[in-house]
Amino acid sequence: MQRAENDALIKSIFSDKKVFEKEILNVTCNSDRIEVIDILAKRLIRILLKEELNFLHMRDLNSFKFSLIVNLLFREIANEWVSYADEYLGYEKSEALDIIQDKTNVMFVLTLIKEYFSQYKIYFVQEIADSFIDLIESMPSPTLSNTLINEVLKSDFVKKDNISVVFSYSQLWGRVQNAHNAKKEKITKLQIMISEAKNSEELRKLEYKEEALEVKPLAFFNDALLRLRNTMVQYMMTIDAYPKR
Repeated sequence: MQRAENDALIKSIFSDKKVFEKEILNVTCNSDRIEVIDILAKRLIRILLKEELNFLHMRDLNSFKFSLIVNLLFREIANEWVSYADEYLGYEKSEALDIIQDKTNVMFVLTLIKEYFSQYKIYFVQEIADSFIDLIESMPSPTLSNTLINEVLKSDFVKKDNISVVFSYSQLWGRVQNAHNAKKEKITKLQIMISEAKNSEELRKLEYKEEALEVKPLAFFNDALLRLRNTMVQYMMTIDAYPKR
């Protein structure tokens, strides 16, 4: 491409949502969009923001701010733009950064990110809620808790209509262990079926089921945990990324 063509494409990318999504994010439909958001949600909550928003790693609720997600999403999408500019336009990283840091382009990307977070926030909060159940699973006994768990159990995270859906930590721990055992039992049964599969098509289907089961959150293996997860999700959906002052 010549420079004039590049400039025209860049102008189109940073002014038209559909063009930006297709060129930079490889998104052409809503299912593509959901797939990208789901990947980003897992990456941010499990890795990049684990000390701030993942109950397995955070120390207390003081760090809990959804603005961190929105801010980091900008960096992640900016990185996608830099890779695109390098691969398809032949731009140096510094030149690509200069383009996306242009005030108009920044506002365009921020508007897109805030729209994404508003529409697909649930994917992020589900990851966070699941991390609390993962934290309980990591505890060695029903009598050994920690400060963060106690803080959450006293907070609005676990309350529905001002009534807690959790009666005690020991009760919660027991339900998590039951869910863990139920999941393990289902996986074991599938593994036996895989070992007895009679043809490649049946084997492929069973292996796909096993992979899906492996990553399925524990909440789906216990009704009480699912109620807890849903309560936490409902509460977090009411938290603004940038609360009004």
